[in-house]
Amino acid sequence: MSNGKLLFVEDEQPVLESLKRFFTVRGYETEGAQTPESALEQINKHDFDLAVLDVMLHESGGGDGEVDGFELCKSMRDKGFDKPIIFVSARSAEEDKLLGFEMGADDYVTKPFSLIELEARVKANLKRTRVVLNRLTYTGNVVVDLDLHEIYHGEEKETLSKRERDLLAFFILNAGKVLSRDTLLQEVWGYSAKVATRTVDTHVLTVRKKLRDNIQEPVFIQTLHGVGYKFIATPEK
Repeated sequence: MSNGKLLFVEDEQPVLESLKRFFTVRGYETEGAQTPESALEQINKHDFDLAVLDVMLHESGGGDGEVDGFELCKSMRDKGFDKPIIFVSARSAEEDKLLGFEMGADDYVTKPFSLIELEARVKANLKRTRVVLNRLTYTGNVVVDLDLHEIYHGEEKETLSKRERDLLAFFILNAGKVLSRDTLLQEVWGYSAKVATRTVDTHVLTVRKKLRDNIQEPVFIQTLHGVGYKFIATPEK
């Protein structure tokens, strides 16, 4: 049984082949792409579980110019690719990492890195997305379907983005626990640096709106000022 189907986007052929060979031996199915155009074609052809993108890619056709992998990530998200995306890059500045997450990445690995470390990141991201929960019904006829990325209020439907779904899933799995912003960044975004906590607040606010939760008298997500958040709802039996 395959451990997962992975897409590697890397413009240097020897590096690409090395990645594919390592992960194939470790029990994964692998495909590769050397250009953004090829990567977008691949996600239309295959059902990948995760993608690994280099941040800097050369232009197709052998040109000397470079293509921003951040824009490729955004294009993949815009086209509906909702599986984890891991960036690998020699650019280690905090602003580069933050931009990567804002473009829709789930993790960011700086070069040089070992293949063992990259596999650990791959496993962690796959584990987060393979959480399977049944449809959960809460007070007020609110139904949460994490598999379909949807919240129902009676006949009305709200659609969750991948990140919103992962955030809500983590809240539900840790109901009753106080979760700091740093914990949410690390566990949902795969990012442990103590920056960009506003990213968490923005996503929590969006999830609250889709749950139609009253911030003054919350039923789902409680804010603990200076500490973090707690999911306080219990599904009906």
